[in-house]
Amino acid sequence: MENLNPSQRNAVSFQGKHLLVLAGAGTGKTKTIISRAAYLINSGIAPDRIQILTFTKRAASEIVSRVQASIDSAAAKGLRGSTFHSWCNYLITRYPKLFGTEKFTVIDSDDQLSLMKIICGKNKFEYERIRLKPQTFLDVYSYARNTKRNLTNTIRLKYFPNEPENTVMKKIEPIKADMEKILRGYEAKKRERNYLDYDDMLQLVASKLKKDPSARAIVCRQYDHILVDEMQDTNPLQWDLLEPFQLDTHLFCVGDDAQSIYSFRGADFR
Repeated sequence: MENLNPSQRNAVSFQGKHLLVLAGAGTGKTKTIISRAAYLINSGIAPDRIQILTFTKRAASEIVSRVQASIDSAAAKGLRGSTFHSWCNYLITRYPKLFGTEKFTVIDSDDQLSLMKIICGKNKFEYERIRLKPQTFLDVYSYARNTKRNLTNTIRLKYFPNEPENTVMKKIEPIKADMEKILRGYEAKKRERNYLDYDDMLQLVASKLKKDPSARAIVCRQYDHILVDEMQDTNPLQWDLLEPFQLDTHLFCVGDDAQSIYSFRGADFR
């Protein structure tokens, strides 16, 4: 604590239920979240009751390592740092019956692309100034799911952001029709093979926790504190995942709205 400035100390020793820490570049936001984890452990919170979330495996591992270095590493044993996707993968693996995932296999981005290539076959999808490839279908679909936008709005935002309303719909309709056909085929093929892609995991866990109080109680019993780094880079789907934990768990979220640069991937600092 002696290495923290007054504002950092106030955040680290916060005694309320939820805290959003907003701070500019270079002000020690990651240092604050590391110190918060160490403070909680030193205050008697079991490390395995704390979940740290960030956006890369490397960053998550580094935060856990720095927490362990700041206190007795044995005392921090069990502390978990994860990305949103690896956390959801952990949850559906730990609670397969709860989430109905006993017979499902999680596929990575390469598997997704291979599957989409099968669905697209030899068809070519070319429009005025636009050519859709298998990876494009996946990108558009993922963006729509993570931002909770419908397909029409996603296509417009991606390809016709400055077109007037009275002309843009004629351009969107043929693209939307082809996309819906391909994406329905992709979803059907996943169901046929019992596959879950990365976005499926987030949606599945978020939906279950939101709609099923008993499921939320089971999962939330595992955690006292969830610490989120780079909060400005979360998207609406990731917030759907976090929101149910407000009822039973302490949220400590750190970020800088001025550093929100991933809106093209669906991030929304709001």
